[in-house]
Amino acid sequence: MLSSIPSLEQNTRGVFTSLLSKDRLRIFGYIRTLVLQNSDAEDVYQHVCLTLWKKFDEFDQERSFFSWACGIAFYTVCNHRRRIRQDRHFFDQELIETMSQKREQHLNTYNIRMVYLHECFKILNSTDKQLLQNA
Repeated sequence: MLSSIPSLEQNTRGVFTSLLSKDRLRIFGYIRTLVLQNSDAEDVYQHVCLTLWKKFDEFDQERSFFSWACGIAFYTVCNHRRRIRQDRHFFDQELIETMSQKREQHLNTYNIRMVYLHECFKILNSTDKQLLQNA
């Protein structure tokens, strides 16, 4: 199995690892929105990561890694859904597409919201900061 996974150059591996590490939770959150079962979402996430690795040489680094990853995740989820279609508990394609767009938009603002949250945290007095840290 490992022989079928292409190897990236050392510096390219570092770039890939850095980009994936930065966005891994948002990518998984995006997938989790579209896949009902957490274990299925984890399987899809693993497949997405492998696909991202294999196709990383096609990635335009002038574009958003997160958006590119979400595109790959979307098609991976669609393929996953085709495999489990016999299960009566699945979303229809239109709903998946709508949820996909909404979740990507929501997650794109995640970093901005975290910056604002950290700024708000900085202006709290020490007692309030301690209260939040202990919660």
